[in-house]
Parts: sequence; C-alpha cells; structure tokens
Amino acid sequence: MTDSQQNNYCLNLIEVNKKQPVITTQDIFNQQGVLLLSEGATLDEKRSQILLQHKLIKPLEQCVGIANSLDAHQLFEYLNKFAKNLPGLYAVTNNESYQKTLRLVCLFYEKYPLLKQNLTVMALRAKHIYFQGIFSALAGVAIAKKLNLSLPDIQATFIAGLFHDVGFLYLAPELREKSHGFSAHEWKALQAHPLITQRFMTMVPGLPKEISLAIIDHHERIDGTGYPRQLFGDKISIVSQIIAATDNIIFNHSRYQDYGVHAHSMLLAALKLSDNIYFESVYDAATVLFKEAPAPTENLLELPSVEELLNRQQKLRQQFTHARSLSQQLFSLPQTPIIRSISAVMGRLAISVVRSGILQPEQEEWLSNLRNRSPQEQDNNEGWSLIEISVMQDQIHDQLVHLKNLMERAVENISHEQTAFSQCTALLHQIDLQDTALVQ
Repeated sequence: MTDSQQNNYCLNLIEVNKKQPVITTQDIFNQQGVLLLSEGATLDEKRSQILLQHKLIKPLEQCVGIANSLDAHQLFEYLNKFAKNLPGLYAVTNNESYQKTLRLVCLFYEKYPLLKQNLTVMALRAKHIYFQGIFSALAGVAIAKKLNLSLPDIQATFIAGLFHDVGFLYLAPELREKSHGFSAHEWKALQAHPLITQRFMTMVPGLPKEISLAIIDHHERIDGTGYPRQLFGDKISIVSQIIAATDNIIFNHSRYQDYGVHAHSMLLAALKLSDNIYFESVYDAATVLFKEAPAPTENLLELPSVEELLNRQQKLRQQFTHARSLSQQLFSLPQTPIIRSISAVMGRLAISVVRSGILQPEQEEWLSNLRNRSPQEQDNNEGWSLIEISVMQDQIHDQLVHLKNLMERAVENISHEQTAFSQCTALLHQIDLQDTALVQ
C-alpha cells in the first residue's frame, strides 16, 4: 500500500472509533523502531495523527481491532434481511438448501478477524460499497450453487463478493463517493481498486489465494477488454466471472430500483446486452435465476418520457459515430493489446447499437408517433417497450464510457510528434458523454 492509501484507511478508522472503539491489539512501531502506540490504546483522533506522520513496520490493519465487529450470526441475519427487500433475490435465497450454504459461508468468514474488521469499516464508512458487497455475496452464492461448484469455490465466491470493492476504503472519500464526470486521472485511480483490494487480502493470514485472484480479476472480461491485467477468458477464474456478473447486476439495480417490482425485469434486459463478455455458463446461470423471480403483478406507474428518449437516442447515435471515426483512425496504427481491446469493445458496441434499434429510422418514427399520444392512450406493451429502449440506451452509454477510457489510454501511447496524435486527440475531444449518462 502507498502512504496515501494507508492514511486514507487510517482516517476511516478515526471515524469508526467515534461509534465503535478501535483498539490497538499490539504495540505499533515506526520503521525506525520507535514505539508510537502501546497495545490496548484507543485509536482516537489525537493518537491517529501521530500514526499519520510515520511509516509503520506493520500495516495498521494488522495492529488494531474493532469492538463489536460483525460476527457470523450478525452477518447471516443481515444478509437475509437485505434479501427480503429484493423480491427477485429473495426468490432464490429463501429455501433450505441455500440457507444451509449461507450459514456455512458465514462461519467461514468468521475465521478471519481481519475480514471482520474491514467489513465493519465498510458498513460504517462506505454503505454504498457495503450494500454492493452484500448483494454480490448473496447473488454470487446463488449462481455458484446453480453451477454446482464445490464448497471451497462457493466460499471463495462469497468472500470475493463481500470484499471485491474494499479497495475503495483506501482511496480518498471524495473519489469513491463520486458517480460521474471522472477525469482520465481519476479513472486511473479508480481502476487501481482491484489491485489495492488484492494487496489487502494477501494480509489476511491463511486466506485461500484463489479469493484474492478472483478479486483482482473481477473487472476482467473474456475478450481481454477488462482491467487491470487485460486477461482473456482462458486466464480468468469462474469465481471472478461470477463476481463480475453480480457487480454488473447491482450497478444496474441502483439505476432501476425506483421501478420497484419491475426492476428485476429491467435487470434481465440489461444483462442480455452483456451475454458475450462473461463465461457462457455464468451468464446462463444468472439469467436462470432471474427467471425464477415472481412476475410483477402491478402495472408500470411511471414511464420514461418519449421526448427525452428521442433526444437521448440522437445524442447516443452522434457519439457512436464519433467513436467509430476515432476507432478507424486507431486501427491504422500498429496493433497493440490496447488497440485489440478497442476493436473488441467497438465490435460489441456495434452489436448493441443494432440490437437497440437506435440507428433504425423505424424506431425513431415509432417514438415520434407515440410522442403525439397521451400516456393514457398507451397500452402496457408500449410502456414496456419504452422501458426496454431506456435500458438499452443505458447499456450503450456504459459501453461508450468503457470504449472512451480505452481510447484515452491508446492516444496517450502515441508519440506527440506523430500526426496521428493530433488527429486522434481532436477526435477524442468530440466524444462527449456528459449528456448521454441519464435521460435529460
């Protein structure tokens, strides 16, 4: 860990201590061997400031404990409480076989005090990340069971799901709480979180190494377009692919949760546009679980604005055109791994654009005709079609963001003396995704 990363975690512990005592479990020395804090001291703000001024012999996490850390029983109870609030998730967790497995993996978690400490910090200091971890753990176990994985693999899936984003505790709070408008520098910092998480997991005595490998690879994709290592399918574990799928699902759930019982159907629609970036077995298991959820019995209460969908469709079409122009320019350069990744993402984006219909005049004509009718004149099938278009537009936006990030890295690698650098830079500046993130 870098000094700044350790300091960020220390600052989180200072805040945790205001709610639950953080106590040193051993003497803490700096790298010169000077005693900074004795065993049994409370990590209050004054004492923490002393630690922030020094490099320590041992990582701070290994030298402290938190009173009333989340134990196996508390975690088991909370997991079930969380699932009850999500009908689709509850449908696959509310059975004897799943509950038995959930008890076993919670007991496995309790074997590692350092995990209990970090999960408690997440719960108190980064609730959004904590909720994402809870969802990934629950859904990940369901997918692993559907795939008939062994108990050790299910345990690895559970722990990797809970902790896959714990690296955000080591980043500046303003960065982990930001949701859009990231600069290229900020994206690089964010994309380091799997590496940070892996370094933390290697601190946990006796933890199977498969768990940290699954975590570092949970943003990898089978076509080599992920990060941080740009691995291809044959180098990625099935556990990391399960966490990748659950991470995608919970990200989209946060988008659609206001649609209540219909959110589950929207998540399935979003997942269908990701069928070629995960292992086929993981994708199939995830979609089967979605289909086990009860069908909504309520009508859609609020629909996307037809006018806003038309405006967003036109903006996405324009940005896709800009991205295609830049990709063609980049393809003329020597083929490097990053260029090959851009080619794969561009190909996937083109397929999604065709599936979504945003290039088809017929869809725009249909939306234009629908715009002239009142919501009361629209039937439920037309309403659901609007929802599906909105979901597809979200997915195209996400793919454009991923593609632009890859393109920025490719342009950075071009020599500034080359004519191609100025041409590609000008094309890159044309890709502006601020107005395509949400329906405006």
